[in-house]
Amino acid sequence: MGNKVMRVDVKQRDKATIPPRVSYSQMSLYQQCGLKFFFGYIAGWQEPPTAALVGGNITHLVAEHLYKLPPEERTVETALELLREHGPQFLQKPQNLVFADDNKMKKSVREAVLNLFELEDPSTMVVLPEHLEMNLRVPINGVEFTGTVDRFTQDGVNRVSDYKTGKSPGRFLDQKLTQPYLYALAFKTQHAIEVDEVELIYLNAKEVHRLPVEPGLMDAAGQQLVEMSEGSKNDFANSSWEAKTGPLCNYCAFKDVCPAFNAGTTSLMPGSDESNTFLSSAGLLQK
Repeated sequence: MGNKVMRVDVKQRDKATIPPRVSYSQMSLYQQCGLKFFFGYIAGWQEPPTAALVGGNITHLVAEHLYKLPPEERTVETALELLREHGPQFLQKPQNLVFADDNKMKKSVREAVLNLFELEDPSTMVVLPEHLEMNLRVPINGVEFTGTVDRFTQDGVNRVSDYKTGKSPGRFLDQKLTQPYLYALAFKTQHAIEVDEVELIYLNAKEVHRLPVEPGLMDAAGQQLVEMSEGSKNDFANSSWEAKTGPLCNYCAFKDVCPAFNAGTTSLMPGSDESNTFLSSAGLLQK
């Protein structure tokens, strides 16, 4: 399907509200497709978990618990033991049971954990337990921002790090850096801490992208947050959202009720009773 943009009118529930705080994932989704943002954050539909998401969550759990240990205990053997402990526990959650026998996903997670030790030496990493999975809640340029930082280190350099288990960012690296730049801006605003470096650690791709913070790019990330907040509020007020089609549509749980994806054929109005019935029958859950 070719890339195109289409303004789509929707039916919003009387009790619908726009999220009071904006996270990077919300901003990224809105930039990707406003209509998908509507389905997930306004209409309350929950997309089913994917193997990539579940595997990424398990990897983050292992890394978090590994770095909570004293430096001398952060060994490969300990990391694999943490994986054996937390992996099955996470897969026992009802929504994740479908991946309990996904050996491809499990292999990918194990590789990510082992690659961590090739990319850095955990035993020399200066990190406090309270600087792992740090929650940030702070107004940025008038927008209430929320986020969770994978790791903040202070070893003579203040550094925000984010783990990734996806493929190499390639030519999209600048776009991916928006997330740690937002976190750097949040640290500066909430804690009066100047972040010196941002870092993306692609565990499966075995790549580390560590760059000094450029104030202009950090401020640009904050401006993106403002533009997303203003745009989504305007779309919400008008019950009209922008749908953007492209290759990612093939993986979207809402494509069968998307007027842009089904242009030229009969399509249901998003948010209508007919659309909601269809999504329910497809196995999606609505909050």
